Order: sequence, then C-alpha cells, then structure tokens
Amino acid sequence: MSETKKVLGLNFGRANGNCKKFLNAAMEAAKAAGAETEIIDAMKLDIKHCIGCGACSRMLQSGKGQIRCIQKDDYEALSDAVLAADAIIVAAPVYVLAPTGQMKNFIDRFGPAHDKAYMLFENELRKDTGGEELNPDCLKRHLVSYISVGGATTPHWVSYGIPGMNLFGMSLNMKVVDQLDAYGSYVPDNQARLIEQSKRIGTRIVESLDKKTSEITWESEPGVCPVCHCKEMTLNGTTTVCCPVCGIYGTLKVDGDKVSVEFSKEEQDRSRLKFTGVLEHQVEQGRKDRYPRFDEYVAKFRAMQDEM
Repeated sequence: MSETKKVLGLNFGRANGNCKKFLNAAMEAAKAAGAETEIIDAMKLDIKHCIGCGACSRMLQSGKGQIRCIQKDDYEALSDAVLAADAIIVAAPVYVLAPTGQMKNFIDRFGPAHDKAYMLFENELRKDTGGEELNPDCLKRHLVSYISVGGATTPHWVSYGIPGMNLFGMSLNMKVVDQLDAYGSYVPDNQARLIEQSKRIGTRIVESLDKKTSEITWESEPGVCPVCHCKEMTLNGTTTVCCPVCGIYGTLKVDGDKVSVEFSKEEQDRSRLKFTGVLEHQVEQGRKDRYPRFDEYVAKFRAMQDEM
C-alpha cells in the first residue's frame, strides 16, 4: 500500500465467542498485510434503537454542522470509527435466522443518516451556498467484508445472516469485498477451515484498498445474485424474480432440475449496493427541486462512480 490504511473490525458477538475468534484471524491477517487495525466489541456499547425523529436529516439539510444523532449513547463513537476507517470487517452472530438486533439498531441509525448520494448532493449544495462542507470521511470510499456466524449445522437456520449483514454498508455505498457464512461454527472440524477463510478475508480486503472499485473481483462463494451474491430471490408468479437485497430484477431459467437467474448489466447497475443504485434512490425521492444544479450534480457523480 502506498500509505498505511486503517481496517476496523466490528464484533457484534461475545467478546470471547466464535465471532471474535474469526474476526481476530481476519484482523491479524490484515495487519500482516500492512494495515493499521483496531477491533471494537460492540456488545460493550450502548446503542439504542432509532426513534425516527428525523433530526439527522434536518442537520444534513441545514447547510451547517455535521450529521449527529440527538440520542446520547455510544452510537456516535461507533459511527465515527466506521467513517474514519478505510475498510471494515464485520462479524455478527445469528440467533434467530438473522444478525443480532444490536447490529440492526446501529444500521437503522447509521444508514438513513449516511446515504452516500444524499450526502454528495447536500455537500455540493453547501459548496454552492457557502455552507460548511461535510466531513470528508462521509464521502470517501469504504470497503467492507462480512462474517456471519451461526451454531446451526445447516445453512437454512442462518438464511438471513449474510443478506441482513449487507444492509450495514448499503446506504454508505461500501464496496463488499468478501463474505463468509460461518454456520456450524461450533463443530470442531469446521473451526480450522473457517479460521483460514477468515484470514483470507483479512488479506483480501487490504489487497483491495489499492484497487479501483471496478478492479475488485469476487472470490468468496458465489450466490444466485451476481451483485450481492446472496441466494434468496423473491418470486411473484412469473419468470421475473427480484433480488431482495439489491432490488434488481432477473429472469428465472430452468434446465432440467437446474435453476438459475439471469440479470442484465443494466439491472446489475441498478443494485442498491452500487453507486448508480444509490443515486437512483436519491432521484426517486423527489428532491430535484431542492437542487438548482441537479442535472449537473448527477452528471458529476456518475463520472465518479468507479471510485464510489
């Protein structure tokens, strides 16, 4: 790496559990690859649920000051740590099919307040009107990898683990590098394999920091969706199906007993995990009248999308 980059490890599991074990392996590998590393045990933090007051959006639109939550707990410290990092590796346990609730509490407060396109539009407006520019950490590219940990020995008991974790980096448009569905984590024969896969995640995320977003390849287990690589699809009674994570549509193909889904490049580019998808959401929110130079902003951001 041309300069030392910071990789943050977030553990939403127990401080001495399997989440921490796999995260430690990933972070040790990231450090060995040249990154500055830090691990935060989120379970030790007080992170209340979002109360839907909208104060963060009003602060963003005020033209002055930074985005803050009005609740007084440990959320802001964790939010600041995420924004300051160049890459994040998140480990979370699955208790009832999906990631633990504390992680969702953080996502519900962090995501809406840090919509990448929304922040870019507001930052340009602040420049045009002499307002205070947003913290550059809000606007830079972040990489992320996910480790979903479950004790169940079959994947259908942890089926919302990886899809749920993908909500973490969605709004900020983090580029997902890898994800590991570490089910059966308590089985001794699985431990060594999962630790090695976790190490690979740590090495890979550091290697990816010097690459353009378009140059980062997917090397984890492929899924049905070519963007989020999750396996779940929403059926509506026709051969047109939808990826519930990305919000994109594909065509169901059946060949004997084999089933696949084909997604056009246009649909893949609409994914909520890609900047073009986040930008589309900003447009559909109906905020065009707020920005006198809306079309110029859109053209500028589209030209930047490979770095987003």
